[in-house]
Amino acid sequence: MEDTIREHIPVYEIGYLVAGVPDERVPAEADIVRAAITAAGAVILTEDTPHLEQLAYTIRKKTVAGSYDTYDKAHFGWIKFEVGADKIEALKKAIEVIPSILRMLLITTVRENTYLGKHAPAVASFAARKPFVGSPEAPAVAAEAKKEATPVAAPATVEEMDKSIDELVKEA
Repeated sequence: MEDTIREHIPVYEIGYLVAGVPDERVPAEADIVRAAITAAGAVILTEDTPHLEQLAYTIRKKTVAGSYDTYDKAHFGWIKFEVGADKIEALKKAIEVIPSILRMLLITTVRENTYLGKHAPAVASFAARKPFVGSPEAPAVAAEAKKEATPVAAPATVEEMDKSIDELVKEA
């Protein structure tokens, strides 16, 4: 019964950039984001601790004094959680006001783990490979390959090639 109730709770993912704090303070800032999420009654499903990333472009953030700070690097982290849709707007505002959060993006997502990491192209190409000999899929793949195989013609002799060249030259 509880599993069916949990399936109807929306799942969200927040990606955030932490900037303007020393590197040793970044885990504490991630804890502040995590605390804001759990304070809203959310259940955290999975997360990745912030790690330093080169930004694609320079981001400017207005300071309290009215000037702007610019950032070329920031610590990127993300958290996947489930919470009622009625609490999401307040949660979003609570995270936006954290001074060290440079940017944040909140999206709806699926409960399953879809993160492949930085090695996703390698994983995808590995999955596309044919099964190894002795695997359960190997006989089916071998049978399919035999069906698709086209007969290979015997190599042409020198006389046959000369004759076909002569015919091409005559046509021109």
